[in-house]
Amino acid sequence: MKETMGIVGFGRFGRLAASHLRGHFDLIVHDSEDCADAARRLGVLTGPLRDVARCSTVLLCVPISEMESVLKEIAPHLIERALVLDTCSVKEYPVSLMKAILPGTVDIVGTHPLFGPDSAAHGLQGKKIVLCPVRVQNLKRVVLFLKRLKLRVMVCSSEAHDRGMASTQAIVQFLGRAFLEIGLRHKFMATPGYDQLIGILEVVQHDTLQLFHDLQSFNRFAGGMRQRLIESLTMIDQELGEIRPGILQESEEIENESRISGRAGRIQ
Repeated sequence: MKETMGIVGFGRFGRLAASHLRGHFDLIVHDSEDCADAARRLGVLTGPLRDVARCSTVLLCVPISEMESVLKEIAPHLIERALVLDTCSVKEYPVSLMKAILPGTVDIVGTHPLFGPDSAAHGLQGKKIVLCPVRVQNLKRVVLFLKRLKLRVMVCSSEAHDRGMASTQAIVQFLGRAFLEIGLRHKFMATPGYDQLIGILEVVQHDTLQLFHDLQSFNRFAGGMRQRLIESLTMIDQELGEIRPGILQESEEIENESRISGRAGRIQ
């Protein structure tokens, strides 16, 4: 008999998780919106939140901004020694909520899958996932299961995770949104470097604006990275502005010398 797993949140990532976990668990899913058709297509059951919360493993696939309310709803229904995992892209904030709200009788592991429905469209092999253990009796069991799914597992503290993500995921999302705002697109006449840079759009254009806001707002290190980037771009722009007058002056001097030489030649 398979263990039971409840998935709270059946959006794009919740459906991706279910598609890979349904062979290993008896799944029951819940979403704030009607997800019966999507669940039926994947061959999994739907149920009320209280039933999902009573599973031996509970996977939270909800936005960071909804974590607090969801945790308060599931907390009274969790069974002793249940394993609760979140999938938020920020770790300090949801981990602090889980520690504060969930009963001390359950195990807690923060996770951040470094992939999504688009990047994992052809499978999980080689994809990365970060684990931030909070309190868990058998972390090794969790790690081994994820490795059986062909995932590359990294374990770190929630603070180390958020520091790292501020200079990777958060900054990429920030740049990607800027590219969208100024209308950068794939173009026929483009250098290889441009094509690589514009690949950022593939990362951000399918993500929700809520995910972008949550990434930037709930990671306490993201604002500092954004500011460093903005200051760096401003400094580079100022340097270019200082160089340009010098170039124009040099060009005018060359042009004047050419005129003088031309007149001298005609006089001779």
